[in-house]
Amino acid sequence: MPVSARAFIERALEHLPVLRRVGRRLTGSAAEADDLVQETLTRALEQRGALRETERLKAWLLAVQRTVFLNSRRGLRPHLEVLEGGLGRALPPEPSADLEAELHARTLSAGMQAALDSLAPEWRDTLWLREVEELSYEEIAQVQGCPVGTVRSRLARARLAMLDFLEKEKVHGSL
Repeated sequence: MPVSARAFIERALEHLPVLRRVGRRLTGSAAEADDLVQETLTRALEQRGALRETERLKAWLLAVQRTVFLNSRRGLRPHLEVLEGGLGRALPPEPSADLEAELHARTLSAGMQAALDSLAPEWRDTLWLREVEELSYEEIAQVQGCPVGTVRSRLARARLAMLDFLEKEKVHGSL
């Protein structure tokens, strides 16, 4: 029996904080993350009949979000750079009224953030979904559309790469 739109929305909204956190990791912007989450929930509502295992709603929503994000990046055109006096001007950091996001961003040391940023996107996303969002290997495989063995491999490689990065930084005195 199909889930009613109202019941589906109520259950999906329980996962809003996770969708927003992962959305910010994907887009790098609170405003873009909010747009991504809105589009994700719209798509998920439209496709709710495709959800086979209701206990895996979070992983299914994250898979929908990943698909929406990837589709939004297809065919992107370069952005115009704002020029001032002939020199490119960096935009100021986006102000945030989201205390949870600011506190979350502060939980990683600069070295850990640099190590995380040094990873390939697939490894970084896999590690994030496992360690921060606490998804199971099976849920991560569902989100990323890959076999569980690939998830295990990405996690192992990501962890080793982070350790290697942190060791090199420690030796060079940057940390």
